[in-house]
Amino acid sequence: MIFIDSGAWIALLDERDGHHDAARGFQAELFRGRYGRVITTDYVLDEAVTYLRLHGPAELVGQFRTIITGSESVHVVWTTPERFWAAWDTLRGRPDKRWSLTDCLSFVTMEALGIRRAFGFDSDFRQAGFELLPEETHS
Repeated sequence: MIFIDSGAWIALLDERDGHHDAARGFQAELFRGRYGRVITTDYVLDEAVTYLRLHGPAELVGQFRTIITGSESVHVVWTTPERFWAAWDTLRGRPDKRWSLTDCLSFVTMEALGIRRAFGFDSDFRQAGFELLPEETHS
């Protein structure tokens, strides 16, 4: 399994994104099934949709929903109250990091599901001890 962060979704959809080419190249590996099932959360979707709504061409929001709802390989994990509060505790427990609540929810979800790899461009995943792919990303 591999977790997809909002930055990867945005880069895949928005050709103007600086990571677009890297994301599209890595997407080919996902389609070949190299990393197994693709996991994301409702909070990641919220973050990506909000960004696309504010910064992208309007049609990207509709395209994104079509991708999510039409894909058999993408699994959305819905936030439970227990995971929400665990994420909040993670955030509070790491005042030395500039992690968002959404990032912490991603980390908690990944831990709960035994996922060690994230597709994205946010070095917070690396800081939290996960493998961030594609590997050439050093943001």
